[in-house]
Amino acid sequence: MSGKRKKPEMTGIFAEAANDFVDYKRSLGFKYEGEPKCLARFCRFATEFGTNEIKITRSLAEAFTAPRENEAAKSRSHRLTCVRQFALYLDSLGYDVYVLPEHKGLGHSSFVPYIFTHDEIKAVIRAADETEPQTVARDMHRSLPVIFRILYGCGLRVSEVLKLQYRDVDLDNGILTIREAKTDRDRLIPLSDSVKAACVSYAENTWWEKDTDFFFPAPDRTMISPMTVYQRFRRYLMAAGISHGGKGMGPRLHDIRHTFAVHVLQKWVAEGADLAAMMPILSTYMGHQGIRSTARYLRLTAEVYPDLLRKAETYSAYVIPEVEHERN
Repeated sequence: MSGKRKKPEMTGIFAEAANDFVDYKRSLGFKYEGEPKCLARFCRFATEFGTNEIKITRSLAEAFTAPRENEAAKSRSHRLTCVRQFALYLDSLGYDVYVLPEHKGLGHSSFVPYIFTHDEIKAVIRAADETEPQTVARDMHRSLPVIFRILYGCGLRVSEVLKLQYRDVDLDNGILTIREAKTDRDRLIPLSDSVKAACVSYAENTWWEKDTDFFFPAPDRTMISPMTVYQRFRRYLMAAGISHGGKGMGPRLHDIRHTFAVHVLQKWVAEGADLAAMMPILSTYMGHQGIRSTARYLRLTAEVYPDLLRKAETYSAYVIPEVEHERN
């Protein structure tokens, strides 16, 4: 009889993401031996819970991590940590998730987004432009530079970009249609001239069979995995000379979206725009559920660009909230 343990099987809607998460953790040097079993149980629990999309609600997270009869504190702590780390990973990829508080009793995540400078963003995109062709990743060297231009130029979540289908990209009018995003609402995203030009150049060398084909297809014509984009992102950071702060410190891929919002607000503040009138526009553009989520970026803008704080507060102080950072 073989003494080899059976590998935990991920099932249900979270299966692929859970496997990618385990691979990601191990690629960073973590052994991650007991966690896959916990994740497999979470996958099964989520299916039984009725979850049919990659979304961790507060009720799902708390139900799975609720105290169990005669359970040791260490066992529950391991389960809490495992689900929290998985949620943070999904959050970094732009999925709608509830992140459990840390065990230290903090009610909110203390993570502060990394805001790229304009020069840093240019360096990351230059690194993407230098992606070399690979036999096993056909056409990725053409897809990735455009993907990163859309991430920054449009402030989209990585999942929104990768889910784009051919029918969703109107290159004649320069408009993207984002369908059933985080807030379950479709929205139209106009492209800047430079991003539109990049999309047009990419389209001239790409073939789609039907309208529902992914605009950025993987080599097997399926959707590119967000994990693939994240792994490339880490390489681009290194090439751009931007150090990664380590576990939980970033920069995260999702921080490109935060940077888009801050840079837009920076421009508006410098121009003396009426922020009370402009904030609802940015909120709709980014797909936020309400203006409060977007207003948090103004506080972050003031923190990153302190010289703008006084100018902004002279006419828009009531728009700047005193709240914690969030993950929209």
